[in-house]
Amino acid sequence: MNEIAGKPQELYAIKGMLTKFMRMLFPLEFRVDSAQNALPTLPFHYPLMPGEMIYLPERLEPLGDNQAYDYYLVTSAHLAARHDFGTFKLKLADIPGFEERGETGVEAIDSFVASFDDPALAGALMRLAEAARIDAELMRRYRGLAPRIAWLNRSLIGRLQPEALSTMLVRASLDMVHEGEAAGHPFAEMAAAYFAPLREAKADVMSSVGQVTAMYQWLQELIRQAQEAGDAEGLSEEAARMRNDLIKGMRGAESAEGQADSEGESGEDGGEPDQNVNLEASGKQSKGGKSRGLSPEELRKLIESGAELKPSQSDGSTEGEGMYLTQLTNKQMSELEQMREQLGEIGPMTAQGRLMMARGKQDSYYAYDEWDYVLGDYRRNWCRLREVQLSGDDGDFYANTLLRYSELLPIIRRNFQRIRPASYRMVRGLEDGEDIDLDRMIESHVSRRMGEIPDQRVYKARKKEARDVATLFLLDMSASTDEPIHREPRTYTEDDDADDWMKAWQRRPQSAQRPRRIIDVNKEALVIMAQSLEELGDSYAIMGFSGHGRDNVEFYVIKEFEQELSDEVKARVGAVEPKRSTRMGAAIRHVREKFKDVSSRAKHVILLSDGFPQDFDYGHDRRSNAYGIQDTMVALKELELAGVLPFCITVDKTGHDYLRQMCQSSRYLVIEDITSLPRQLPKVYEQVVRW
Repeated sequence: MNEIAGKPQELYAIKGMLTKFMRMLFPLEFRVDSAQNALPTLPFHYPLMPGEMIYLPERLEPLGDNQAYDYYLVTSAHLAARHDFGTFKLKLADIPGFEERGETGVEAIDSFVASFDDPALAGALMRLAEAARIDAELMRRYRGLAPRIAWLNRSLIGRLQPEALSTMLVRASLDMVHEGEAAGHPFAEMAAAYFAPLREAKADVMSSVGQVTAMYQWLQELIRQAQEAGDAEGLSEEAARMRNDLIKGMRGAESAEGQADSEGESGEDGGEPDQNVNLEASGKQSKGGKSRGLSPEELRKLIESGAELKPSQSDGSTEGEGMYLTQLTNKQMSELEQMREQLGEIGPMTAQGRLMMARGKQDSYYAYDEWDYVLGDYRRNWCRLREVQLSGDDGDFYANTLLRYSELLPIIRRNFQRIRPASYRMVRGLEDGEDIDLDRMIESHVSRRMGEIPDQRVYKARKKEARDVATLFLLDMSASTDEPIHREPRTYTEDDDADDWMKAWQRRPQSAQRPRRIIDVNKEALVIMAQSLEELGDSYAIMGFSGHGRDNVEFYVIKEFEQELSDEVKARVGAVEPKRSTRMGAAIRHVREKFKDVSSRAKHVILLSDGFPQDFDYGHDRRSNAYGIQDTMVALKELELAGVLPFCITVDKTGHDYLRQMCQSSRYLVIEDITSLPRQLPKVYEQVVRW
């Protein structure tokens, strides 16, 4: 056992086991993928993300006496439980002061967190609160996981700085305040009182919302007192040390020796800086320092007028008022100021697009962040994206394409019919079924021996499961796609007679025809895919993008997921024409918005392009494409983290040069023969799309 525990664990070796493990515990179908260069860290560090994709470190070194895969078991169960235990069932309208808002799920959480003066601290508290609630529920439902959860928490929290107040706060969320430096400390005891209600069986995500608001107010008051009592020079030094801890928290837990060696460094090695850090580190008072009570009517008027809700100003007398400033040391008061930094999350993702409504529908737009690799940070609300509805043509292009490929379509249909048969999956926890579930039967027997009421759902059965796939085809509509496709010159045949003027006249076209262009081949490929997917039954959407400058990114809606392949949609496909520039990053980020209401288990995006991302203001140097490539690379990763798998196809023969920077080699394809795209795309779809 010790020999096995001392070996590193590769994720790929147990990915199948983890998938089956989560399938046994939860009804949703989760998928596991690796996060490169990620280190083991407490589950609360992981951001609250939608989608059924779970990202874990691709390789783990031994963790103490336990096997490394115990980390994978516990962490995957915790992240999957967020979906099953109601984290993403939050409705913003259920929160006082937000009655008129319609956001749900992750959008509701983001809006709630953004309403605080310090969203970073509020977001960390929200994740801590949900971690406390989920761990407690996991231990109640699955007793076999309880010792593994306790081991993981104890092992990873031991790598944090024991004297830090943020560590005490984490200990309180994990119900470990009676261990280590936190034992008997007034701050830890008070924090534990806030987390205790979340471990009750009746607690839900609204319970977390209430406790987060109360804790935030309590901590803001302590921070205010610390600012008034501490000296600026000492505070700045403590802030630098705490910020260094933040970087480690974001990258994953490190050894205690590594933390000690790097104390006092600036920590400028990545991470997402917050604009409030310098202000707070200088010893100045934050704008939320002085608070007064607001009536419900005042809150409602503030919201209706468009003002941000600042919970630090709300009335909230809590038990935290029993925590006095005199009970904290000067060092700990300084640490309070930077506590939110040490509670950072792994790989913080840029916020989703914010819809900015205007009086005229055409004036409304989505605001998206953009990654600046030179600054090493996002440019907030940098791009304005507008959805554009195509008017459509007379339908001739769609019909002519079907005639052109009339021999190919039956072959593709037969291939797709071959991959259409339904699969079967094992469903457990049934009151009646084909076979007995041995694991649940044992649990039922143990419960009976312990004097508890056993669970009678001890059967399992194989259920037929149809394909559950949603794919969005994203078409590059930049001006470069207007380039004609060069054909080989017409070769001379024996039937040709240069002196026969009648034959020459008959060969001459009656009217000038526009040469076939790159955009035409792309449209033909989309027509073939639309017809084929109608046969297969997969859900699909067709979109395009172009624009000119960061304030005018255009996103063309050709077919939504819920729309049928009507004559109107066919006309829109024919109306697709080259536009202007190629600002890929904003368009890819908007794809997340289009998948927001899609419930399919497998989600994919296939990007059709003819070149690298470019725009006249896409970066600091118009002669370099590095900025656009880096922004697109980050946007693709954001999409993947949201549970949508991207695949890039380009007809640019030099595509390898930049695509290998934007995504993995398995996530892109360069098609050198442009005319073969309509034949190649269905093959790519069959090989790439997972379900």
